[in-house]
Amino acid sequence: MLKKIVKVFLVIVATLLALVVILLAVSLRPVDSKPFRETNYYKNTSSRIKEALSSKPQPMPARLFAGVGKAGLTPPVGVPLAGYGARKGAPSTGVHDSLFVRVLALQSGDEDAYIIGYDALVLHPPVARLLEKKITEQLSLDPDKFLYTATHTHSGPGGWGQNWFEEQFAGPPDSVVVAVFVDSSIAAIRRAVDDRQPASYTVGAVQAPRFIRNRLVGDKGRVDAELIYALFQRREKSVGVFATYSAHATVLSSHNMEMSGDYPGYFERKIESELGGEAIFAAAGLGSHSYRGEGESFDKAAFVGEGLADSLLAHRRDGKFRSQASLRTFRIPVDLARMQVRLTQKICLAPWLAKKLIRPYDSYLQVIALDDFVVIGSTGEFSGELALDVKAEAEKLGKKVTVASFNGCYIGYLTPSQYYSMPEYETKLMSWFGPYTGDYLADLMKQIIRYL
Repeated sequence: MLKKIVKVFLVIVATLLALVVILLAVSLRPVDSKPFRETNYYKNTSSRIKEALSSKPQPMPARLFAGVGKAGLTPPVGVPLAGYGARKGAPSTGVHDSLFVRVLALQSGDEDAYIIGYDALVLHPPVARLLEKKITEQLSLDPDKFLYTATHTHSGPGGWGQNWFEEQFAGPPDSVVVAVFVDSSIAAIRRAVDDRQPASYTVGAVQAPRFIRNRLVGDKGRVDAELIYALFQRREKSVGVFATYSAHATVLSSHNMEMSGDYPGYFERKIESELGGEAIFAAAGLGSHSYRGEGESFDKAAFVGEGLADSLLAHRRDGKFRSQASLRTFRIPVDLARMQVRLTQKICLAPWLAKKLIRPYDSYLQVIALDDFVVIGSTGEFSGELALDVKAEAEKLGKKVTVASFNGCYIGYLTPSQYYSMPEYETKLMSWFGPYTGDYLADLMKQIIRYL
């Protein structure tokens, strides 16, 4: 009898072990460290870039038209704030400062382009796709001409998450929030298109190291401290400002439960107050980059935002304004490596399981080239260190480039490969497509610059 019990027990144990082995076999994979230049996804996307950019000749300069539009983006009080898991989806308690969506509409000859800036953490990809459907149906415009940006404030509207992972940062889904994003965007686009008139522009840059630091590796890493801006005016009166900077908009902590644009909101309000028109602030290559400031809470946010605005205002007359411009726009789909959400340094979840937990969205690069000023919309939170390399390549070719994040698609953090082994939030939890994703995207951006 005892032997029979032991035999049954061993069979059960063996079966369980077999099931565990099978489960591990189908659920886990080794991390793929194959150099990206040897992969098909690199070769396919490189060919796509060449075809897209070399097939269209550089347009002749023509009269520049510019218009701006703005609409409210502040949802009802009680909608959760997006950005910090520590809030656990708790309802917001008030509005410290109002949130907006702003649009810059450009036209030169037969080309048009649109930059949309949100006082929000991100433009959630499914919301972007819904918006593009409305852009086509209601405005008869080409969605591929639109470059989306966000300030990345962690005190903006949540309620847009569609799975467990997203709800940890944005709270439970709320259809009211989606409607606010879409309806306000359409209203702001209409106003910008209707506002288009002959205009001139200038591009400038200011080094602002006082307000930024490398939060990943500290003084061992590099910092992109450049505030890049484009000013648009009509009859010597400002109509719009587009500016990018790489410090995370996390001055306000998870303890804040009021809607706020964080430091970019202070920047936008001061620029609009001093110059008139509308100011779009875009989070640039903010991977690994955080703010530096003085004071506490909203006082610190004001210190950073208004300090950056003062830096721009002090230099805004340095450049020469142009009324003739050539304009080009491209949206280039980007192929990716298989999804690799890591458990250890060398083991990751199988792609099918990773996609169940963290749903990846569309991956593309959006490009707007206004003469030699190039804005590249990144497919994730692009590293400020990698952005320095991209901008250095552009400088060699006589171009000014800025990389903006949150372009209506999201694939996590895009960090330099030398940091991939670090057990940090950016490099482990939020790095989803292998060790070379950041390097890969930087290479693609350099290709784009060379073809332009």
